[in-house]
Amino acid sequence: MTEPYRLSTQFVSPKDLRVLRSLLSLSGATGAQWEVLGEGDDSAGSDALLVDVDHPDGAAAWPDLSSDGSAAIALTRRRQFAAQFLLQKPIRAQQLLRLLEQALKTSENPEPEDGWPILVFGVDEDAELPLAEHLRGHSWDQPVLIGGDYLPELVLDPGAGVWYSSASDRELAHLLRRKIRRGDARRISSADMVEHINGLEQQNLANLKWRAGLALSSGALHPDLAGEVRFMLPQVPLQALSDTAYSRQARILIREPLTAEELLQHALAERSDVAEFLNACHSCGFLLIDRSQDRGAHG
Repeated sequence: MTEPYRLSTQFVSPKDLRVLRSLLSLSGATGAQWEVLGEGDDSAGSDALLVDVDHPDGAAAWPDLSSDGSAAIALTRRRQFAAQFLLQKPIRAQQLLRLLEQALKTSENPEPEDGWPILVFGVDEDAELPLAEHLRGHSWDQPVLIGGDYLPELVLDPGAGVWYSSASDRELAHLLRRKIRRGDARRISSADMVEHINGLEQQNLANLKWRAGLALSSGALHPDLAGEVRFMLPQVPLQALSDTAYSRQARILIREPLTAEELLQHALAERSDVAEFLNACHSCGFLLIDRSQDRGAHG
């Protein structure tokens, strides 16, 4: 019999633990089997982590728990919360199972021996996507507001190529890792925008695209960059100059086209640095992509 997956929990109430165990026991007959661990159980090596961020201690611990590389799911009554994986109260079976499936893809994203792990995005029009994908795909053509309520506001003005926010670096990092639907961003009028950006610094949208691209993953490539494709840059992006690992890769790619694996070897870089750099360049539209080798391999 296949060992069940293990879901560890922190600050989750006894009532919600009973709901979780009931829903997952019912789903285990037809899908993946899950074991729900309470706070007193040994959670070492668990496949996913669920944190109740409505609990004061859960909210305080969330920034560290969600940034240690584990597949962390935030449980909350809030309609918006800065988390890549967000489970709403009251807990519903369909959303729970979908999030656990997504969390497994994150935790089971090993580096293959000959190739790169590839990010997986939803394909339907209402798919939940990271902000980098919305910005790259021009999801919004007029000013929109993301966040609010319990989250810092992020105001985007794609037409002017600018953005505004009072978010701290940590808060912004959480916003950029979080997946949202296109409709989650609220369209705002010019008059409303003036009110929301009052006193905030105007910032270049390309810089936000860069940061959003870096936040896509640690070690996995955007699906557009998969396969035997080569990359080149027409110039060194200004955004890369603040990081030695990124600027070194940029200077290599302005000299000759290389695959991701070749860039890894030439730059003597960490695999995660190469993936983050290529994802960020792609999010900003900086990369020149040559797919002729890939087409030849499949022709």
